[in-house]
Amino acid sequence: MTVNGQEYEVTVEKNGGDYRVDIGGNVYKCLVKDDKVLVNGEVVPVAIEGDLEEGAKVISADRTLELKLEQVREIESFALEEPEERGKADSASGAVVAPMPGKIMAVKVRPGDTVKANQVVLVLEAMKMENEVQTEVAGKVKEVKVKAGETVEGGQVLLVVEP
Repeated sequence: MTVNGQEYEVTVEKNGGDYRVDIGGNVYKCLVKDDKVLVNGEVVPVAIEGDLEEGAKVISADRTLELKLEQVREIESFALEEPEERGKADSASGAVVAPMPGKIMAVKVRPGDTVKANQVVLVLEAMKMENEVQTEVAGKVKEVKVKAGETVEGGQVLLVVEP
């Protein structure tokens, strides 16, 4: 994207109900709620005038930015050839996987617990930010593969939910 004439590479990763946004190496945890945006837990009131791909003004309390998205692309996750051997899996199978490398701060469920789709089941610290990890399917927790304090790799299976 281009902001006030300066180009930045931006990566946006969905992380349960929020987004991890990397802009030029600076990482922000963002959540859109009603007409507000929370960035790293703080409310940032913004208004967008115009179309982001054509060029828009993003107005906040303390500044106005000219913003244009140069290219929008979606990067899909891909499974490794041997997911079971490497501890990786597809979340549609009921496996809850680490969205990025980090440290498990809290495990909020135990085997046998019933969970809803999009329920927070773990808290993962990555790059000094706490990220809530959610299930994608409702069901019963079959297995918890990690514990608080453990370091995990991105894509690693953290727990399994039987739909």
